Amino acid sequence: MELVDTGLELSIITEDAAIKASLPNRKLNINFRGIGGHKTSSVGLAEFTQVLFPSGEEKEINFFIAKGEVHTVLGRPFLAENNISLDFSQKKHEIFSYQEADGRRLCMPICKPHMLGWQTGPPRGMELCSMGEIKDCFSKVKVKEAEDKSKKNK
Repeated sequence: MELVDTGLELSIITEDAAIKASLPNRKLNINFRGIGGHKTSSVGLAEFTQVLFPSGEEKEINFFIAKGEVHTVLGRPFLAENNISLDFSQKKHEIFSYQEADGRRLCMPICKPHMLGWQTGPPRGMELCSMGEIKDCFSKVKVKEAEDKSKKNK
């Protein structure tokens, strides 16, 4: 399974997939930590990897080769270099689109709102300290909820 992550500053491929594809491996050791706290490290960098798209086009990607149980992920540099976008419509679905060599834009729905696991809000229980304005916003919401509850109890 391949994933797309608009916030990831690099692209990742599993060590097993890199070995199976005989990708070149420039030895490089970097530690990674995902948003959920999962940690792993790289064993190298597969530079200028040719990837074949369903349209028949080939694109070059630099993949960090990661150890352990991870997914192959296409990150922000790949999306930007290839003019790929993710568009969201609450009523319809999330759309993955990219421009082909002939100028046409290929659009594919990748997720529908009625599917289980569809998330439209921030993750619950996460501390958003690095984003002070967001944290302040959530604390105001909690205060308002508490005020509303106290009014109901009177």
